[in-house]
Amino acid sequence: MKVIIAGAGKVGYMIAKHLMTDNDVTIIDKNGDAIKKIEENLDVLAICGDIENPFTYNMIDSAIDLFIAVTDSDEVNMIASLIIDKITSVEKKIIRLKNNFFADDLVRERLGINDFVIPSFEAAQPLKYLVDFPHVRNVKSFEYTKTLLASAKVPKEFESTLISTVINDLTNKIVVAGIERNSEFYVPTSADMINPDDLVYFYAFPGAIRDLQYKLFGTQEQQEIRNCVIFGADTLGLEIAKVLIKKDLNIQLVDKDLAKCKRANLILKDKVTVIKSTYDSDHMLAEDGVKPDLFIVASRNDEYNITKCMEAKYYGIKKVITINNDIAYSKLMRSLNLEVVRGEKINAYYSILEKIEPSKTIIRRQFCGGEGIMMLRKVFSDSELIGTYQVVPSKLEDKGSIYIQRDSEIFPYSDIKEFKKNDIFAIFTKIENSELFSKWIHKNL
Repeated sequence: MKVIIAGAGKVGYMIAKHLMTDNDVTIIDKNGDAIKKIEENLDVLAICGDIENPFTYNMIDSAIDLFIAVTDSDEVNMIASLIIDKITSVEKKIIRLKNNFFADDLVRERLGINDFVIPSFEAAQPLKYLVDFPHVRNVKSFEYTKTLLASAKVPKEFESTLISTVINDLTNKIVVAGIERNSEFYVPTSADMINPDDLVYFYAFPGAIRDLQYKLFGTQEQQEIRNCVIFGADTLGLEIAKVLIKKDLNIQLVDKDLAKCKRANLILKDKVTVIKSTYDSDHMLAEDGVKPDLFIVASRNDEYNITKCMEAKYYGIKKVITINNDIAYSKLMRSLNLEVVRGEKINAYYSILEKIEPSKTIIRRQFCGGEGIMMLRKVFSDSELIGTYQVVPSKLEDKGSIYIQRDSEIFPYSDIKEFKKNDIFAIFTKIENSELFSKWIHKNL
């Protein structure tokens, strides 16, 4: 596949690194230092030039498969998508945006853009589920289905128990999609154990996720979240506030930058209490202060986010969430027992990789810091799969797990004799095995 990437910042670099092995990748940026870094580290064609100048694209082939624009400017990304159409024929265009205003069907149609990625908006969405399910750490939702992928940290006092025993009375409502144990991720079978301190990923219907509170934590009483503090009034902090406003919470948004606080007041229209405060001397964490139920640190500095979240945990705040901006900090954050939600740059990276999937009927999601991957495929009413069955090759049997979601139940793949309309295939595996499953899906399903 021939790929052009406009923008050589962190997101462009990570995408180029991921795609370079099996694709012909060209990356363009006017930042000479960024281009030099790419030339020294990646096996791609790096061009130093202005993305908005048509002459920059003189070396580009007359036909490419994929164009990705990921600069920090919405206007530059959109202009680049117009220029590339003049220079060459493009099969697919993916554009990163900061402003929701531009993510309009009319803009999409006139610019010939296949997909928009709006990292701040997408990164904020999981927070609404964490209010509904305070006992879980992260939640992903999907098209076609109400099921969710949720992660939960098993308490230290939990007694090691067979997976089949833990989910016994939730049969066909929940499956264990993955476990991270001692910093290693794997996809278990029902005969495996859930141990104390495991980070467990569940694919389940919302009711079953709610019941996990009793299964793992031994209590049916759900922690009520009413008061929330968000540190950081950048774009992501504002988007998180917008999401939580709909949950009818009492929200305080804190930033040391007066200009950002004023902007937040204008955008949020007094629905949130905006406070200008130095990060090192605020009343939210004081021992004699009223502690929030939910504490979110959404700055763009991961080291600061980690420090502030550890401080909040020290003061006894039960639900503490840190935003992960740099993928290099992902494992460290989880090893420190922090609840982690992807920041804008990481979200942009993963969202674009998921949208590169060539089939419109297959959904791909990476989880556990990118070590795990899941694929969903729905059987639509006109599918040739209806009434058939495909045997899973032996080479895949120990490489992951496959389930069929039918109506309001989830079954092991082996329990199904033939496929029906609206069935959903759910596959869970490690990233290194994902291409094996992907080839099987595209060839047989």
